[in-house]
Amino acid sequence: MKIAQVNKYFIDKESVPCPLTERLVRAGYRQMSGGYINKAKILGIENPSQYWHLTSYCNSVDKDKTFGKNVECGELIFWMAEVSGAVPESELRELLERIIASKDDIVPGYDRRKWNREIQRICFDRIVVEVEGVVKKCLRTDY
Repeated sequence: MKIAQVNKYFIDKESVPCPLTERLVRAGYRQMSGGYINKAKILGIENPSQYWHLTSYCNSVDKDKTFGKNVECGELIFWMAEVSGAVPESELRELLERIIASKDDIVPGYDRRKWNREIQRICFDRIVVEVEGVVKKCLRTDY
């Protein structure tokens, strides 16, 4: 899946409700620094949304570049799965509950490496199928 395809698919998804992603982020599952968080701070954006995260990334790289599994941000992939409908809500809800239940109070936080991999395992390929299928359908001229 190319950056251009991702951008085209998600460009109109800013206002799509994402209650599961919001709950995940409110529960503390989010990147705390670096990457898009630092970029948002520099630009004066206090609470960058996942929509902003995705579109700012897409607008900063070559559109022909592959949007691949090197994208590891769990909350971004979770959001993409939720707003696209690529993963059924029941599966996302179950994943959300497992992540939240795993929060460690002794060593505060989540095992982001573990959960980012799990989010990617469950969601990424389904997002690719959804995005590529819809974008190809939009480009068809034989109807």
